[in-house]
Amino acid sequence: MKLTTKIISGIILSAFALSLLFIIGFSFTDRKYFKRAYNNTITRIPQDNMMGIEVEPYRVIVLDTERPDTENNDAYGFGYDECGLFINPAATPDKENKLFIPEALHGFISAKTNDDTLTIRIKIDELRKKYKKEDADNYTFFAGINLHLYTSNTNVINKITSVQTKISNIETDTIRVNAWGDIHIDSCKAIVINPVLEENYRKLTVKNSYARTIHLDLDRINNWNIENCKIKEENLTGSNRHSITKHRNESGTINWYPKNKDAELNIKVQGDVTQIIFQ
Repeated sequence: MKLTTKIISGIILSAFALSLLFIIGFSFTDRKYFKRAYNNTITRIPQDNMMGIEVEPYRVIVLDTERPDTENNDAYGFGYDECGLFINPAATPDKENKLFIPEALHGFISAKTNDDTLTIRIKIDELRKKYKKEDADNYTFFAGINLHLYTSNTNVINKITSVQTKISNIETDTIRVNAWGDIHIDSCKAIVINPVLEENYRKLTVKNSYARTIHLDLDRINNWNIENCKIKEENLTGSNRHSITKHRNESGTINWYPKNKDAELNIKVQGDVTQIIFQ
């Protein structure tokens, strides 16, 4: 065996031995330092005993956090797909124009109408103080912050990153959602659907729905899915190179409105006879 081969083999065996010793030693520790990063995680806010909050009439819904103007550097986050604003029509009169929250969030959610805007705020610092563990670090991870609003108003601005907005079973003129988290539109009927993702790596899902027109800015929406929908007209815009795949019954007409001369739209058609008309 050559000297070089012996040296390389020795290095590999040494690395393997050190890794094995680390794993064995780690298994005999209490792992308190490794647990520390998760000590302040809230796995889920209890969803028991939903309580209703009366709200005054409004036309626009804004969801945001409420943080005092202090030098508090504590960080927080929301669980992906574990927190959301859910908008549905009221099935019974007692739910009409009410915000329902888990009892565990009582006192940590404010809902006030100013002019025509309903602003819902999560009192994030107060919530952290209630659940924070003494030996935990500064990061707090929330899950189970679920807010249920029963209304037919669908003009929504959700400013909280990672908190999804889900609109279901609504029949209205316009569904307009501007959000920093995922947008889900399910089983709805509207003349116009106009979703805007402020962070373009978030996801837009529209399924089981009907719309005369949907507006999509592809610069803002990289991850999107239209499933089992009937949409008569899709108005697409963008400034870069974009590619989309069209499936059966997704839409009748696609209108492309480039923002500049370098913008490009590539369309892939699958599974059915298709007529393409250029004007």
